[in-house]
Amino acid sequence: MGSAVFINGRFLTQPQSGMQRYASCLVTALDEVRAGQAEADRREVTLLVPKGARALPQYRTIGVRETGMLTGHGWEQTELYWASRQGTLVSLTSTGPVLHADHVVAMHDAAIFAKPEHFGSAYRRLHTALRPVLAQRARQLITISGFSRTELARYCGVDPERFMIIPDSAEHILHVTSEPAILARGELTPQRYFLCVGNQSPNKNIAAAVRAFEAAELEGYELAIVGTGAAKIFGTQVAVQGRGVKTLGRVNDAELRALYENAAGFLFPSHYEGFGVPPLEAMALGCPVISSASSAMPEVLGDAAVYVDADDVDGFAAAIRRMALDAGSNAGRIALGYDRSRMFSWLRGGQMLNEVLS
Repeated sequence: MGSAVFINGRFLTQPQSGMQRYASCLVTALDEVRAGQAEADRREVTLLVPKGARALPQYRTIGVRETGMLTGHGWEQTELYWASRQGTLVSLTSTGPVLHADHVVAMHDAAIFAKPEHFGSAYRRLHTALRPVLAQRARQLITISGFSRTELARYCGVDPERFMIIPDSAEHILHVTSEPAILARGELTPQRYFLCVGNQSPNKNIAAAVRAFEAAELEGYELAIVGTGAAKIFGTQVAVQGRGVKTLGRVNDAELRALYENAAGFLFPSHYEGFGVPPLEAMALGCPVISSASSAMPEVLGDAAVYVDADDVDGFAAAIRRMALDAGSNAGRIALGYDRSRMFSWLRGGQMLNEVLS
């Protein structure tokens, strides 16, 4: 086979959010696909990791190696470049060394360009400069939806056809054991609360979910909010206080599964998403979804969600009331959600990435 392949493992040193989850699950799926191939048909693949990783994963066909003394962008632009310069490099979280001549880069959305006011100034300046250069120099570009492909091509000045779409999936949430004790800790009653998941940035629009929940005036129901802030990335954080609102902060996947499984419904009022994994996770676990109709959401959720304009508080409130008070009508929506979630597969994503690297 050809030269070696290296994977940018910086995601193992970052707090886990959507991009880091994508990278972790896609590399695991790639390993599974390669394990079914003859060794002679596989290129050598190594995950290169800077110091300070949470934990080093173990794969069957992919090596893992710590390299360098730096961290962050400094590590990517210098030590990662040097360690991978004679092979193909795969970067799955929208950043990587701009000098690399054989680079496969995944970019998730164009929010940094479309919604710059939702990001901190230092993060915004760096990434609006870095990403177009990466896009123009990369040998292969990957993104997660047709919406993101169109947006990224426009903002980065490249042909949309240069992007291969390898979507996210919600399958990971099915592989953890539910921990329902989170309900007792949050003082939540099964089927008597709505759930909202997202970081506390203006883009996630959680304040609108709080206002809508209050406007719905549901006696005996609460709104549970999962997520924390990331001030270095998103700048201003949004207060999420309100009557009947429980803020749970960061939870693990097992706790999150229990929250999805026991919620009366899931609220996703986000202004801008390249994909939107949380509502798909909710659907995979039988929780009906009320989503904004913005960006990639109709593409990803299809006819399985109830759609409302992101800023239509009254519309969200009416949808919340219908979902709570007419439980019988939710059965069809839940069935559609199960079917929709099954359309997205990490294994298929691993197959597509393996084709790029073959």
